[in-house]
Amino acid sequence: MTRRIAPALVLVFLAPFVGEVLLGNTPLRLIGAYLLVLPMYGFGALFIRELSRRTGRGWPTILILGVAYGVVEEGLADMSLFNPNFLGQHLLSYGNLFGIGWPWWFFVLTLHAVWSIGVSIALAEALFARHGPYPWLGRTGLVVSGVVFGFGVVLVHFVGGEGYKLSAGELVLSLVLVAVLTAVAFLLPRRRVTQPAGPQQAPSPWVAGGTAFVLTGAFMSVTRLAYTLKLSAVVLILVYFLLYGLAVLAVWRWSRRIGWNAEHRFALAAGALLTYAWYGFVQAPHDALDLVGQAIFALLALGVLILAGRQVRTASSVRGVPASVGTLSSRSFESRSR
Repeated sequence: MTRRIAPALVLVFLAPFVGEVLLGNTPLRLIGAYLLVLPMYGFGALFIRELSRRTGRGWPTILILGVAYGVVEEGLADMSLFNPNFLGQHLLSYGNLFGIGWPWWFFVLTLHAVWSIGVSIALAEALFARHGPYPWLGRTGLVVSGVVFGFGVVLVHFVGGEGYKLSAGELVLSLVLVAVLTAVAFLLPRRRVTQPAGPQQAPSPWVAGGTAFVLTGAFMSVTRLAYTLKLSAVVLILVYFLLYGLAVLAVWRWSRRIGWNAEHRFALAAGALLTYAWYGFVQAPHDALDLVGQAIFALLALGVLILAGRQVRTASSVRGVPASVGTLSSRSFESRSR
């Protein structure tokens, strides 16, 4: 029981750290807000992870559910998708069309899909790599995580919603988007172990991680530049789609090559996490206390990466499969772990 609950608890505490603290949204002076968002972030990530793994689905499903999570948080909880004066930043005024601030929508939903959900789950699974991509909780645990997640959304709505009230149209739009995204996520084929499509070797995990670092860094940088200089919102969105396309193409091609395995998947998450680590210094208030706090958070993130990397390498060794060969099928792993 402890062996299964421990990784779940790590994910619960890791998701709000990645999604809010490391990004710089929750600086050291406001660290108490971490507890406010923990039920929503932590149990939201856990619920998505368990639901995906219990139904035998992989990362495409997790990331699409991550977008749905973003709609829940930003549409129903803090309502930044609709509140024109959210945190006094007027985020919806830039590139607004049909009442929607398109650049903000693309930006914040990407943050949640990639980092709040994707990176957090990938790191938690890497820290407990010997368990494999299998459920940590039973049905009761899945239900409890969903209930706590719902409680967290309600809590943030009333405590952090700044008094904004959703219109009926905004509520319906949010619920429809969540329903459509969830349906798409589960219409995708189940996760399978397939043979490589050709003789090419997968790149080094360092190449995969470096690529993730560059692409995610470009995503954050171009957003900052566009908002600062008031560049065309259309150009910004086109750049977003270019970066999405490059990322999907690279991972799709590499994952079909010989040798693609857990170390590569961890490297992708590590590269994205390092982007948050440096961007947090840009995002956080620039006073001494918060800069010191951000340095501490960045060092904690590096420590998590070092520990997770060791766990992934150890798991590959225990399974008897060199990192350059590939991964075991689920049946083989289960037989070895009995």
